[in-house]
Amino acid sequence: MKPVRRLLWSIFVCLLATAAACVGQEPSSNWISQIDIPALLPFQVSFRFTNGGATSLDNIRGQAILSDQFGRMIEALPIDSFSVPPGGSKTVFAASRWGFQQTGVYLEEIALESDGGDLISNSLAFRILPVQLPLAPAAATFGEGLKTLYQQPVSWGLQRISAQDAWTITHGRRDIVIAVIDTGIDSSIPQLEASMWVNAGEVPGNRIDDDGNGYVDDIHGWDFRDGDNSSLYGSALHWHGTFVAGIIAAQPGEEPIVGVAPGSRIMDVRFLDSNNEFSSRDWNVFAEAIDYAVDNGADLINMSIFANGTPPAALQNAIARAIRSGVVIIGIAGNTNQGSVQYPGKYDDVYAVSATTEDDQLASFSARGPEVSFCAPGEGITSFLPGGQTATRSGTSFAAPHVTGTLALILSAFPSLSPIQAVDVLMGSLVDLGARGFDPSFGQGLIDAFKAVSD
Repeated sequence: MKPVRRLLWSIFVCLLATAAACVGQEPSSNWISQIDIPALLPFQVSFRFTNGGATSLDNIRGQAILSDQFGRMIEALPIDSFSVPPGGSKTVFAASRWGFQQTGVYLEEIALESDGGDLISNSLAFRILPVQLPLAPAAATFGEGLKTLYQQPVSWGLQRISAQDAWTITHGRRDIVIAVIDTGIDSSIPQLEASMWVNAGEVPGNRIDDDGNGYVDDIHGWDFRDGDNSSLYGSALHWHGTFVAGIIAAQPGEEPIVGVAPGSRIMDVRFLDSNNEFSSRDWNVFAEAIDYAVDNGADLINMSIFANGTPPAALQNAIARAIRSGVVIIGIAGNTNQGSVQYPGKYDDVYAVSATTEDDQLASFSARGPEVSFCAPGEGITSFLPGGQTATRSGTSFAAPHVTGTLALILSAFPSLSPIQAVDVLMGSLVDLGARGFDPSFGQGLIDAFKAVSD
């Protein structure tokens, strides 16, 4: 949170058998009371905020900080914006984006700021009652897997971009929407189902276009290949889109797969066919898919797609419309091992990503060229296949989602930034590889998620 003037006071916290806390004294101005833990799975905290002043407090926001027994931050639970009139009170909730917790977690602090610049900070040192849940293996230790709270191994790619360290700051926010224009996503996989975008303007299954966007019951997105509301129906799914979605935002669970930004949401925009292909007749449909993502609130678009030859103006115009709307598009360099980036990554308005290996070399298959913006892990990446099986694959298609996920983390860590501004933050946090500065193999450099969200 930005530096602001602090109002500090002491409060006495009482542990109750129901895992609740109460405040023993209240200051004369604004205060927090009735701190409670209504749920442990996922973890939630509620509290009562009272405005004891003579003026309304608007756009109050902040976070509830969880820490381990050593005071190391585990997670910052976001507190959505709220307002309280003078003399009024409001019950406020904050919740973890994860479905499980480990033992020995403390609610350390609740911190709030308002438009007036006041930061209301309560140092609580409040112990959440110990719980032992199935998805928190007792054998795991601090520093392994997802740090203290989320005890699960991650892929080498996430390790290389310092995603685990970034998660001590943010896992992504629900309101950050990433459109995956690809072969469709198997949203029935439990670790992906919870990460799917939900169109709040639609009533599921009533066969009515409730939000008037021209697409009936588009709850999680739209299948432009079959012209219906779900990739799970109609023509068979190619594995590619599900694999990409898992890299971006899979939540932790039974399979050892976690996305870069698992707290964010995925919009399923199916364009490619069952063979992971499209034809020259599909250019206008490709443009419609981009327009759909933009019109329905996507902040970022991941397009792990390449085209042979030069696309018609319809595609470039759709990309330009997306950029004018403030949406950032991440594309790929291609897998040709040539010195020329393929479209749509070749467009100036698309950030093309090349693929690296575990030893920070350009992958043997990766294309390169002056249009490459960034590089990211793309060789030997593990993710989901349709049906929930896991597999390991290589390609620039799987490097790009590391970048897209990192941008989602930046937007989550810095809520005031636009997607374009998030790219600027990313640019300032890259690890230089190859020749000093920009080079056609690695672009501006390798992404570092932790540096990006902590600068």
